Amino acid sequence: MKKRFHHLGSKLCGRVSRTAPGGFTLLELLVVMAIISILTAMLLPAVGRVKQKAWGTACQSNTRQLVMAWMFYAEDYQGNLPSNADGQDGKGIFTNWVAGTMSKPEDQTNAALLTDPRQSSMAYYNPSAKIYKCPADKSINVRSVSMNCRMNPTRIGEGKPAFTQGGNKAYKTFVKIDDIRYPTRTFVILDERSDSINDGFFGVDMSNTGDLDGEGTVKPYWIVDYPATFHSQSANVSFADGHVEFHKWVQPTTLVPKGQARPGSWTSSDDKDVQWLQERCTYRIHNE
Repeated sequence: MKKRFHHLGSKLCGRVSRTAPGGFTLLELLVVMAIISILTAMLLPAVGRVKQKAWGTACQSNTRQLVMAWMFYAEDYQGNLPSNADGQDGKGIFTNWVAGTMSKPEDQTNAALLTDPRQSSMAYYNPSAKIYKCPADKSINVRSVSMNCRMNPTRIGEGKPAFTQGGNKAYKTFVKIDDIRYPTRTFVILDERSDSINDGFFGVDMSNTGDLDGEGTVKPYWIVDYPATFHSQSANVSFADGHVEFHKWVQPTTLVPKGQARPGSWTSSDDKDVQWLQERCTYRIHNE
């Protein structure tokens, strides 16, 4: 009987061994790897777009918090706008809307400057240093934002703030929030390129003249500071009524590769990006 069962068991094991599937062949493994590679190639752009969208949303939230802090400051100080200094190098402690010059190595990574109320007047309203930088900005700078040069421009020491003299005198400078006649189309804070940003003063020349002091013959357009292009050639821009919008830049001179920004350069007589900035920076005084 034992022999019969042993013989039957051997036959069953033999059948199992002959019908059991084997391992993957080399060809099958190559096919699987190819499929995985194709799926990865298809998914990566989608993942990249999701990441870009998330960065854009976070940046927009940061910009909105900053412009709200700017509005709260004005509310607490009888409508007066925070100082917007044209340069701070070597001036010691000065309470500007934001402290730190991103062209100075000691300031580039010093986030404490942004949250020190003795130096950054808006620090009381936004204690987080993170909101001063777009998450898509991968530079070492702790700040990527700057303020419209017409928002209470201040020069520490002698002289007048840049882009307020010469032909620029014909355009409105805003010292109090009530000075802003068109808040829905007057920008306050925007992201600036990492190879252009220095102080927190975003220069826009309104004079369209031969030099950056607003003097000389007509020669539009100068690009002073370069807006950021972190979000598919766009930047977040906040306005004096508190709203924030994306704006897409189109001019080749605005979209030069990283490291090639040349602040204070003449562009062309039909520069659409500079026109857009001028139209939302301020307005001619006689239009009031």
